[in-house]
Amino acid sequence: MIFVRPAYRPLGVLTVLAILLDGLDGQALSFALPAIAAEWGAEKSAFGLVFMAGLVGMAAGTIVLGYVGDRFGRHIALGISVVLFGLFTGLCAMAGSVNEILLLRFIAGLGMGGALPNAAALMSETIVPRWRAVAVTATILCIPLGGMLGGIIASWVLPTFGWRPLFIGCGVASILLGVLLFLQKYEVSAAPETPDISPMPSLGFGKTLALVLGKDARRDTLAIWISYFWSLMAVYLSLNWLPSLLVGTGFDLGDASIGAALFNCGGIVGALLGALLIRTYGSRVVLVTMALGGAVTSVLLAVFPPHPDAFLLSVSLIAVLGVSSAGIQSILFAVAAQLYTVETRSTAIGVALGFGRTGAMMSAVAGGVLIGWQAGGFFVTIALLMALLAVSLMILRRHIERHRDPA
Repeated sequence: MIFVRPAYRPLGVLTVLAILLDGLDGQALSFALPAIAAEWGAEKSAFGLVFMAGLVGMAAGTIVLGYVGDRFGRHIALGISVVLFGLFTGLCAMAGSVNEILLLRFIAGLGMGGALPNAAALMSETIVPRWRAVAVTATILCIPLGGMLGGIIASWVLPTFGWRPLFIGCGVASILLGVLLFLQKYEVSAAPETPDISPMPSLGFGKTLALVLGKDARRDTLAIWISYFWSLMAVYLSLNWLPSLLVGTGFDLGDASIGAALFNCGGIVGALLGALLIRTYGSRVVLVTMALGGAVTSVLLAVFPPHPDAFLLSVSLIAVLGVSSAGIQSILFAVAAQLYTVETRSTAIGVALGFGRTGAMMSAVAGGVLIGWQAGGFFVTIALLMALLAVSLMILRRHIERHRDPA
């Protein structure tokens, strides 16, 4: 936080914690799914619609609350987002059927979707330019960090206390943080260290969309939308279904949670390393290389499917897959933030992420089918998605340029 103006450092810390809890709450259902399905006597594939409902909520929340952030303040929209996903994640502990948890997951998804564009815009506007890519990426990578933390917590809570306390703990922590966000003060015009900042405008949604789809911006806008689509589809296939896939191949519930946690750990390492390499090589080279690396790793996982007898090899490959796929997802926010001006930034990122959520929605349905196949088919699908992501990243024109120190 040393590159954030002193007056906004508490807000910066709360923003980071908000995204950490977004990742934790977002993956709580994935970790609890095997236990819930066993208690209710339901097929795991029946939860495909539950994941779909959460992703539909995320897509809507990303667009609506992204626009709220542009109009009424980033921290206000972020606070609303955190309270929403915290309250309705906590209420999942009271659910008694698939339909009940589906409705709760949809409403929680509204908040989860709204947190990301506002956090990315807020951090982008309070960081000195040369460190924006690192700062925004470091904030967004708290999604996989939250997932990693959730995997560690779940590996202890689920076998000892069951799945309901996991949801209660996630919900209470998020609601308390949301209240703290409402108490913060933030004015975008008060950040002189970032020269492109101007007073918060009041553009209508239609005018904002017209600007980001204008002749000069259209190619990059469509390319970032498509990049989000492939990225989120690949990542959410792993986030939502990897624990169940590992249990199906013979892992016990604790080891499956650890495997999923290592996927998130890989995402953290990949995001940080990628953001630092961008300063030297630029985002085009770094992100395309990561995407192709993810495709190769997925092929290796298809050839050598995860198995308890090869635990170390299995979790190592899963962690490497996280480096590329989850790592890219975090860095995309930094790329998107530099494409747009302050008056359209939250909304533009929100719409791009909303479009990408349709890929995540497709992963919910596809995962319900692929979970019944051999692990090889699951990972071949991810390999194809990562290759398509590499193509869309090459189409994008305005990448983050490498940083050149003054002579």
